[in-house]
Amino acid sequence: MTSTAKPMMLAIAGTALMAGVPALAQDTVGQPEQTEEDDELVDNAIIVTAQRREQDLQDVPAAVTALGGDALQDLQIADANDLQNQIPSAVISTGTGTANSARIFFRGIGEDESRGGIDPAVGIYIDNVYLGRTVGSLVDLLDIDQVEVLRGPQGTLYGRNTTGGAIKVSSVRPQLDENTFEAELGYGNYDRFQGRVIGNVAIGDSTALRFAALRRERDGYFTLNPNGDFANLAGTTVGDEEVTSLRASLYSELTENFSFLAIVDYTDDNSDPVPSSILDETDFAGIVTDRDGDIFTVEPAPGVTCSQFTPAGFQPVGCFTDFRSDVEAFGVSFQAMLEYDNFSITSITAYRTLEDELSTHISFPFFQQTDQDQFSQELLINAEIGDIFNLTTGAYYYTEDAFIAFDFIFPFDIDVQTESFALFGQGTVELGALNLTGGLRWTTEDRTVLSNAGGPLAGFGTGIENDFDTDNITWTAKVDYSLTDDLLLYASYSTGFKTPGGSPDCFSPLACFAPVDEESLDSIEGGVRAQFFDGRGTFNATYFYNDYSGLQIGGTLPNGAFTRINAGEAEIQGVEIEASIRPVSGLTIYGNASWIDGEYTEVNFNQAGLLTNSTATAAGPTCGGATPGSANYEQQIVDCALDLSLKNAPEWKGLIGFNYDIFTGPGDVFFGADFAWEDESFALVSNTPGSLVDPGLRIDARIGFETANERWRFTLWGKNLTDRDYWRATTSVNQVYAAPPLTFGVDVGFRFN
Repeated sequence: MTSTAKPMMLAIAGTALMAGVPALAQDTVGQPEQTEEDDELVDNAIIVTAQRREQDLQDVPAAVTALGGDALQDLQIADANDLQNQIPSAVISTGTGTANSARIFFRGIGEDESRGGIDPAVGIYIDNVYLGRTVGSLVDLLDIDQVEVLRGPQGTLYGRNTTGGAIKVSSVRPQLDENTFEAELGYGNYDRFQGRVIGNVAIGDSTALRFAALRRERDGYFTLNPNGDFANLAGTTVGDEEVTSLRASLYSELTENFSFLAIVDYTDDNSDPVPSSILDETDFAGIVTDRDGDIFTVEPAPGVTCSQFTPAGFQPVGCFTDFRSDVEAFGVSFQAMLEYDNFSITSITAYRTLEDELSTHISFPFFQQTDQDQFSQELLINAEIGDIFNLTTGAYYYTEDAFIAFDFIFPFDIDVQTESFALFGQGTVELGALNLTGGLRWTTEDRTVLSNAGGPLAGFGTGIENDFDTDNITWTAKVDYSLTDDLLLYASYSTGFKTPGGSPDCFSPLACFAPVDEESLDSIEGGVRAQFFDGRGTFNATYFYNDYSGLQIGGTLPNGAFTRINAGEAEIQGVEIEASIRPVSGLTIYGNASWIDGEYTEVNFNQAGLLTNSTATAAGPTCGGATPGSANYEQQIVDCALDLSLKNAPEWKGLIGFNYDIFTGPGDVFFGADFAWEDESFALVSNTPGSLVDPGLRIDARIGFETANERWRFTLWGKNLTDRDYWRATTSVNQVYAAPPLTFGVDVGFRFN
């Protein structure tokens, strides 16, 4: 466990702020005089559907961050990666060696495996439709109404059980009686070009059509610098971005009570994967670093010479040059809604496909093809029974067929077929200021994973089938109490699970496509939701305690076999704070902070060996005190594992930012900045010294002008203004995947109505 000094300080500070909130909520003496513009902002509560029904964000007894379309535009949030700084206890990056997969960790729990029958720990939902694969999940936020981020297990109300949380993205619904067209062009460094158009067409009084399109291109941040036989490729740029995204939606109110929404979307992402490069610097002796000290130069390690005679599957980092990717995603959904004063039924039918071709370097050259399709049907019922009871209930069906073929030293292919069905319900009894909530979900799931290994592995790795039949009940219980209209206290207990699956690896008969049991979680959460200064300020604080069993983790066993197992038990606790205040007209100051303390609590020698990269005869790099061959060697490795930090779980993380609007006769001058800081954390389970991530302080800023009639908008923006070199992913002690450097650009937007 880490020292309690820092968490105690955070808890004391939070308690002091909470203690002052009731007084602030009741006493408005000395506030700045409110203007008409301020009144509009105060009345404009943030409405979310985190609990599958509309609620004011401040009334939701759960950890939810919500960002509306205007906020996404102001903060220059273009995709899921850009959400990271706005969410406490979150670590988000592009998947290792990929171009379009999301690597998302909330509260120290996530998933970075994109192969085989492995489900995300954090679910992504686009217009209430779950995305089944991490490939293609780094979605572009085009014409978005709101993004809601839910932290903690989603085991009751959401389509697929996830232990880490969910990101819920809602696009703008077609607007009735509105004919508008807007476009935006942007240009930035690295020859970044982005064009975006959005149109809304009213068809009669009760129907509307909306369309949106995005095209983005950018040169790569990286330069290849191979030597030897491939020296002629030196100077080639890699990491180019090329994305096309389209969406069309049709909304119609057929009667006073019945409406439907149809959505079609298509994305073609031909961006290069993020290449691996040699670590540019380290404080740890014995770790080989980059020759020129530049993390954006992809070159061989010192002493390595590229050779055309090296087999293609064994080319080392800096000599491999074939970086390419093509991800095509298509989806169609149909939502039918029947609404009465106190009762509604919603049907959501969806079909999605995904095709992926990837050539990259992940310790070794890696080639992958993915062909996936999924179908889901959800029926959701919301009801208000009398004045004291709200009910949300329904059923969910999901089926998926995914085929993944990849070459990683040897050829492999995996066929995953999943069929899942769930019944769920959650009810809230309103007893004045006190609300009592209970939820229950029953899930039954059948999954078949058929795997094959080729080459010299075919003798023991052909036709390996794993069948998983899951019947699980998850539940939640919550209590919340409103001390005043502006101050809510709550506590909850919830459970969740992650579906079992199979290891995608088969390098040894000792661990060939090994089955992995489900991961389960018990979570305790408590918090305060407060408003003050007549809604001009908010303060939300959450404490969480998570008890994990059967963590699904990949690594090398003590017998030398690389595989995926259930790696014991872990406990994670933490505090999250989100706050904002509008002290004067036009100025909004906001921030968030988190503290995480996690540890493994129970592991056996097999699990400890995988976590520490220790074998039966050699201790891992972080277990220097262990003595192979001694009588207590296995216990030494277990003790070493129990001292490890969870990966992607920085102890401290925070952000403070501001937006300032100066309203003038010609229009609105706006500017703002974000200052984000993140503590060190490890990118590898084994806490290998070379995997220590140090994002430190990053600064983003923007300034612009919007005309009074909202027809023209000009924005100058910059990200990572200090040009800090850092990375978030690694596959070995010195091969890393760099985060973007300093980027800047100008956007010009036009709106006609």
